[in-house]
Amino acid sequence: MEKISIKAKPRTTKGKGPSRRLRVDGLVPANIIGSGQATSASVVEKEIQKLIDSGIRKATLIDLELDGKTERVFVKEVQRFPHTGQIRHIDFFKVTPGKKILTTVAIKTSGVAKGSKAGGQFEHLIHEIKVKSTPEDLVDVLTIDVSHLDVGMSIKVSELPCPKSWEILVNGDPIVTSCNKTKAILAAERAEKAEAEKGGKPAAKKAAKK
Repeated sequence: MEKISIKAKPRTTKGKGPSRRLRVDGLVPANIIGSGQATSASVVEKEIQKLIDSGIRKATLIDLELDGKTERVFVKEVQRFPHTGQIRHIDFFKVTPGKKILTTVAIKTSGVAKGSKAGGQFEHLIHEIKVKSTPEDLVDVLTIDVSHLDVGMSIKVSELPCPKSWEILVNGDPIVTSCNKTKAILAAERAEKAEAEKGGKPAAKKAAKK
């Protein structure tokens, strides 16, 4: 993953009044959570909004600098004011090297399915999965190449290009993407089958007369 960083400042005051004053100054109240503790801090609203707008996801790791020390975190929760959409509060979760964390990874596709060009219907059924992974093996997006998918083919969760150390939390082995037969293809197959059966009947009768 691309290295992403942000700076935070310690926050010693709590409550609605101090938090309101922070927002007036262009800051967002934040908590940095880890090892059963929460550290109060604040981040510049424009900087965190820029990160969010850049497309960070639930599994995106961020280098957060606080008091000269850098911690690896991911965004656990973003609270917004319902009427304005302004960020009200943000929670970061600290990760520990070598220790697995539970998070959600996005699934994207690349290429055009071979079957789509032949009239098949491409479907992307699962867009994210829950996984347990160490920070070292974590990626925030899995990209799968679907260009080889022909009509009737599919890609299941077990076929995803993910690290072997991952624990994927899903029931069974569901289909992630597929290229299915359309009504037109099914109708053409039925017509072809009927024509073949119809064409075979006279030959059978002719053989019976002999």
